Amino acid sequence: MNAFFVGIGGMGMSGLAKILQYEKNRVAGSDRNLNGDYCRRLKASGISIYPQDGMGPEIFLKENGLKPEDVLIVKSTAVEDNVPDIVTARRLGIREIMRSDLLSWMFNEKSGIAIGGTSGKTTTTGMVSWMLKFSGLDPSFAIGGILSGLDTNASEGHGKHFVIEADESDGSIVKYRPYVSLITNISRDHKTLEELKELFKTFSGNTKENGRIIFCADDQNTMALKPLLSREITTYGMSPEATIHPDAFVLARDHSIFSVKGVTFEILLPGKHNMQNALGAIAIGDFLGIPLKVISAALLAFPGMKRRFERIGMAKGVTVVDDFAHNPAEISAAIEAARKLSKRRFIVYQPHGFGPTRFTRDELVSVFSQLLENEYLYFDDIFYGGGTVEKDISSRDIVNKIRENFSNVQFLGDRNMIISDIAKKASCGDLVLVMGARDINTICRPLLDAIQ
Repeated sequence: MNAFFVGIGGMGMSGLAKILQYEKNRVAGSDRNLNGDYCRRLKASGISIYPQDGMGPEIFLKENGLKPEDVLIVKSTAVEDNVPDIVTARRLGIREIMRSDLLSWMFNEKSGIAIGGTSGKTTTTGMVSWMLKFSGLDPSFAIGGILSGLDTNASEGHGKHFVIEADESDGSIVKYRPYVSLITNISRDHKTLEELKELFKTFSGNTKENGRIIFCADDQNTMALKPLLSREITTYGMSPEATIHPDAFVLARDHSIFSVKGVTFEILLPGKHNMQNALGAIAIGDFLGIPLKVISAALLAFPGMKRRFERIGMAKGVTVVDDFAHNPAEISAAIEAARKLSKRRFIVYQPHGFGPTRFTRDELVSVFSQLLENEYLYFDDIFYGGGTVEKDISSRDIVNKIRENFSNVQFLGDRNMIISDIAKKASCGDLVLVMGARDINTICRPLLDAIQ
């Protein structure tokens, strides 16, 4: 299946491009940001990437001796009809396919393991992918983040399993027919709770009859779906009533130790939320018949996900952490983990986009209004990725609202000013937590240099 990806630099798009390339297809794409991390990774693997100026599809056909009927144009819901490459593709008569349809077609052909939820799904998907690979099952996987030990977000394996992070934001989660489905939690993000519950109910109901549905017992919105499904459901979590739960546990500063069914587990990640993610992975491994001692060894060796509480470095005793957290639940979990590691926190947050920020505005204000006296918050501008969008909300608006309950918050309007201010104030034992799903992480290295 030869394919041209419009917006190939996105996490989900780049992963599928890699898998098609592994299968010896001819693959290329275009992107607005040719210097982004994923574009650089794809170019290094030999995939041609073009500016999004309408020329790419024609050049790709010509250079590979292909006809329009030999190629698919892959796009996502973020790609608008007036994007030049889409205009060119339609003029040439190239058939289009949504990214979610391509992934569901690839996934449904295999014994699929789909991890969904509002937060925690990237790390859980990474843990499961790593566990299966560690166990010799050689899965295919497509994750919404870079698995540190393998330095990739996707791979084509020779085993029967395909592990994916199932996205609910565009509703495409209902397209999957998993052998194993898992829901980490459900909270208001992108859609209302009612809409999300209906999506996750359908997703769970699509699980194959000989497979297994797995819910996090610690999340009441997820567990509210249980009576609506006439299926056997495995649960996991901190609650002793969960099928998979810790008999005993210790939450240390930067790791956790716990036991399940008499077997000891240790994960080198901070926070209760990561123990919950590990319990979800254990529930999947146990259902697949992987011995608990093997799962334990796999999770101890799990290297983590890039941009998931990733320690970028330390300068003069100040630790800088990069985290992908962008919705209220993820933000809360990241801050809770940071509190165990430092005397003071300097928190930098980049809002995800105008639509998501508008939708979760009240929740964001609530989360940040609960910060402590020894924490300092800096808001970056709301991310804008181009296209038509209503810009009727700003970071300054949110900061003014937060300031009603929490005074240590600033909108400086310039990243260099954020770096300079933190570098002047931070001292040994402090932690800088840089959060956001877009490009705010680019300040991490300059921040370390400035502190040094």
